[in-house]
Amino acid sequence: MTKRRHILPLAALLALALPVLAACAGRINTPEGWSAGVVNDDTLYIGTRQGDVRAIDAASGATRGRFRLLGQDDQFRGVYGAPAFHNGSLYIGGYDSVLYALSETLELKWQEPVGGPIVGSPTVAGDAVIVGADDGGVYAINLEDQSRRWVFRADNKVWSSPVAGDGAVYVSSLDKRLYALDLEDGGKLWQFDSGGAIASTPALDEGTLYVGSFDGVFYAIDAASGEERWRFNGAQRWYWGTPLVHGEDVFAPSLDGNLYALNKRTGRLRWTLRTAGPIVGSPAITPDGLIAVGSYDGRLHIARVSDGNPLDSCNIQTEIRSALTESGGMVFFAAKDQSIRALRVKSDGNPDEEWVHQPNEDDPVARGRVEDC
Repeated sequence: MTKRRHILPLAALLALALPVLAACAGRINTPEGWSAGVVNDDTLYIGTRQGDVRAIDAASGATRGRFRLLGQDDQFRGVYGAPAFHNGSLYIGGYDSVLYALSETLELKWQEPVGGPIVGSPTVAGDAVIVGADDGGVYAINLEDQSRRWVFRADNKVWSSPVAGDGAVYVSSLDKRLYALDLEDGGKLWQFDSGGAIASTPALDEGTLYVGSFDGVFYAIDAASGEERWRFNGAQRWYWGTPLVHGEDVFAPSLDGNLYALNKRTGRLRWTLRTAGPIVGSPAITPDGLIAVGSYDGRLHIARVSDGNPLDSCNIQTEIRSALTESGGMVFFAAKDQSIRALRVKSDGNPDEEWVHQPNEDDPVARGRVEDC
């Protein structure tokens, strides 16, 4: 079913927009970092607002290891994107303008400076790791010898994560374009022009790219040709988070506070899940057919994938900006209060707090605290 749209007050929109607009003119002076995580076996790897990357026991929240970013200026140490895990190595994009390769135990393998802060996640494609940067560059680094394979220059900042498939790399930019690049040499295959800056990472599924723009439009684009297949104009604000494709649907999180479920073939709106704040991060789907999404309203919202019926929520009382990571019925995310959290979502939609990891504490796992849910 479709819920009534929720339109954010202007003051709330400005509070979100001003840091973005300021960053468009230059660096973020105090990067907050809202890293998403990646789970490998029983370990969560995630960046913190302490300027490091943690290896955290996914069951208990205990620290297994940490790596502090090496940038010379402490002010610009931060991680916004998720680590990329590939063949026993972690690839981390730092806001300190460095691409890192780490072992599973978070020992440094190599580092490669790029031309600007990295906001998105690295992507491993074939024998290269690819990352976008604040200087508008898209950098492809050979995994074997860490040499640069190619660099592509967009006309504005690249805050998104590259997506690879079928010999191409797809990347969006604040120059209002989505680009398709040749994986081997970085040559431009096509470009798609939208009506606004694109900070969202596109989702690639069955030959179609799905991405939202700062023009308030959500697009479906043919991955081979760059031609528009359909568009959805129903949102009241911008898009930032990466859409999620599941089955025959694509889920588009919007800064208007709504999560839109669209038919991926036609763009027809199936349902809308309303929250009381902007949705910056991406949702996650549990094995029980439930969808979880975090919001600036301080809640993790749980609904049924099939019809969007809201089931429950957990009020953690601080903004959720990071994308959600799901593994084995557990949902992991970073929050504005610097915490990293794990919630188990039960089959009835009830979320139970498993642990809270406070990176700035000597003993990070909060003990004896009153659980939020």
